[in-house]
Amino acid sequence: MAQTDKQQQLALMQQMVAQRSWVKTPWNYTKLSGGMSLIQQQALLMVSEHLQGYIRKFYELKLDKARNTPKSLFTEHVLREGIPPFRIYLQDLGIEPSNYGAARKAIDEINLQVEYTVTDEQGQPTDKTELANVFTTFGFEKTGDYYHYTNKEGKADYTKMQQPYIDVKINPDVAIWAFNMQDGYVNHLKMIAMYSTKRSTPRIYLMLMKRMRKEQTAADVRIPFGELKEYLGIAPNAYPMFRSFKQKVLDAVQQDLQRMAREVPPQTDITFTYDLCYPGRRKMGDPEAILFHVERTSLGMAYGIVVSKARLPIEPDMFATDPQQQPYRDAFGRMMADLLSVAKTEQGREVFQSLRFEHYDETRHTVLVQLTDKRHYDFLESPAVQPHYIAALRRHFGDDAVPLYRLPK
Repeated sequence: MAQTDKQQQLALMQQMVAQRSWVKTPWNYTKLSGGMSLIQQQALLMVSEHLQGYIRKFYELKLDKARNTPKSLFTEHVLREGIPPFRIYLQDLGIEPSNYGAARKAIDEINLQVEYTVTDEQGQPTDKTELANVFTTFGFEKTGDYYHYTNKEGKADYTKMQQPYIDVKINPDVAIWAFNMQDGYVNHLKMIAMYSTKRSTPRIYLMLMKRMRKEQTAADVRIPFGELKEYLGIAPNAYPMFRSFKQKVLDAVQQDLQRMAREVPPQTDITFTYDLCYPGRRKMGDPEAILFHVERTSLGMAYGIVVSKARLPIEPDMFATDPQQQPYRDAFGRMMADLLSVAKTEQGREVFQSLRFEHYDETRHTVLVQLTDKRHYDFLESPAVQPHYIAALRRHFGDDAVPLYRLPK
């Protein structure tokens, strides 16, 4: 009965997570859109959905270990051949047709630029920097007008002309700077800007998510006040009275995230409270830093269990119920905990978290493990992984233990 309850609880978590989507965005790219409206922020964050394959490849090829600065998200081959253009449909931005006109106007006003280092004729970096557009195309040039406004019998009416979308093409000349992976990425809710009502909400959310480790359910995050204002795109001389910043930004964003957390399902995976940090005994004026006390919402907890499984105890008994196998299930759980503690790559953690114990044959000393993906078999059998996996298996099951796998159909 207890096991049924656990399965039902996990199923509810899976359902909650399935109703939301997360994406990884290069951290340095997020720094470029400070001060923009919510629609503009969401449109720029939607670019990340089309970068997920490049981000996976970046880590698969171990480009994060390269010593070059900046660390290019894109390989030389991709930059040489050109990054394929793509489209962002307005309906995927969560915008109602009646708001397409305002959305188009806001998107047409986007002028995202990045500062890059100029190179000489030999391709060597110089001391000179320039600004350049991140996108050679980001707008509606090819798709024209989509909605025609008419007034029928005194009532507003929008006639759909075609499916509206934004044409996007990344400028290859500055792509390595705009999507610099020097500081990695931030994993965030895909529609965070559209769930928000305050333009600073997604910005503060991204800063906090970047500093949260995925296994943490709560964390204290200290951000210098100047750094926070710069990331938000707020001019240094704006909000001359700190209490105005506190009310219109910090308190407003805090309440916005709390509102989003109360939705069903929640629209945010974190909320926060905060304290002000002053040097010495001073308690007035601009603080030195903001100390955010961040907590995962029910959505954030479910995501950690269902997707990353960073906090989910290994429960192979979900796949096997023989009570005589319980000691071996426990041994397998300890073995997986050991392997996860030394895993150095995202792929390794993904594979080890997905393995499920099925049966241990005491006569043949075989450990039958259920795989969820055929590619995981290739990973476990690879020369770089197999010796470590076998060693861990024999530490927990004895020197004669050998692995067997049940592959997905």
